[in-house]
Amino acid sequence: MPKQELRILSIDGGGTRGIIPATILHCLCQATGKYPTDLFDLFAGTSTGGILCTALMYGLPTDWIVQLYLDKSDDVFDDTWWDDVRDGFGKRIGADYSNENFKKILEKEFNNTTLGEIDQKHQRKKILMITTFHLHPEEEGKTVNFRARVYNSNFRKDKDIKLVDLVLRTTAAPTYFPIYQEHIDGGVAINHPAMSAVAFAINNNTDAAGEYGGPDGQYKGLRKTVNDLRVLSLSTGTSNRTFIDTETIGRGNWGELHWIRYLPDLLIEANMQVSEYYVRQVMPDNRYKRMEIHFDDPMAPDLIRRLVQQGKVIGLDEKRRSVLLALRDFAVDYYNAHEAELLDFLQLKKITGGGQV
Repeated sequence: MPKQELRILSIDGGGTRGIIPATILHCLCQATGKYPTDLFDLFAGTSTGGILCTALMYGLPTDWIVQLYLDKSDDVFDDTWWDDVRDGFGKRIGADYSNENFKKILEKEFNNTTLGEIDQKHQRKKILMITTFHLHPEEEGKTVNFRARVYNSNFRKDKDIKLVDLVLRTTAAPTYFPIYQEHIDGGVAINHPAMSAVAFAINNNTDAAGEYGGPDGQYKGLRKTVNDLRVLSLSTGTSNRTFIDTETIGRGNWGELHWIRYLPDLLIEANMQVSEYYVRQVMPDNRYKRMEIHFDDPMAPDLIRRLVQQGKVIGLDEKRRSVLLALRDFAVDYYNAHEAELLDFLQLKKITGGGQV
């Protein structure tokens, strides 16, 4: 008897650009009449992707999630003059934003719900994976090197983690938000979490310590093969500008002052490209689909293309309503242009209009 196919939804980090995958998922739900937990079995998210995956596993409406980015971005990325003074003129000493407003928004929606309760809600048939980065990890009572930490609703050791704390850990982007409970944004190491989800799905290692507890309680992973998987990976968009031109590179004899301005993009883009490389090496072409909007695409709204042409970045903390609306509209157009191939990949039928918000 063949193994049941495991469908994975992976969503990248990207701050308020998360309105892009949120909109694509909303359009997909409208078109099929199905909620994401009806379509996927494993939800893997980093940073804003972690917010989305958590909200979907919790059961929040997809249109509400899209509206969250439009209505709450100002509150989440609220910077005051007093905060700047206290932190030493912006990001130089302290984080640019407090996470207090964000925490209140999360507490209002998720209350004290834990990963274990999410696992029970879905009767162990759906899995939530959220990536973070731990600054002070310990093993066997000994402090070890900092490392990526992936939380999993299927794991016994993670069952008491509150969703609020989990989201604040995965979104604690360096310089943007304070370190939260010794954790920072998962995007530092795994901004594109598809390979993490695939690795867990095909993991055959036994669970001698009893910390993990997959469906049969004996293994760390799901013991699938790559041909048992179907993976949809959603990006939060790219400007295609994370490179250094030849003149700037010059002789390449750079010191700290040269490198520091490029290090944030290098760290994020490097792990994005590595994850994409490995997942494409492992997954058959017909079982992995990556959807990525390019801000320099001719079909992009005028406002988006103009920003790119001016060399301006659509940052993680973008909160201008006009830009967020343009990103939402671009996501709708992108979905409509790729709807047929997406439905074919997911083996779904269109039953309603879809492609609108």
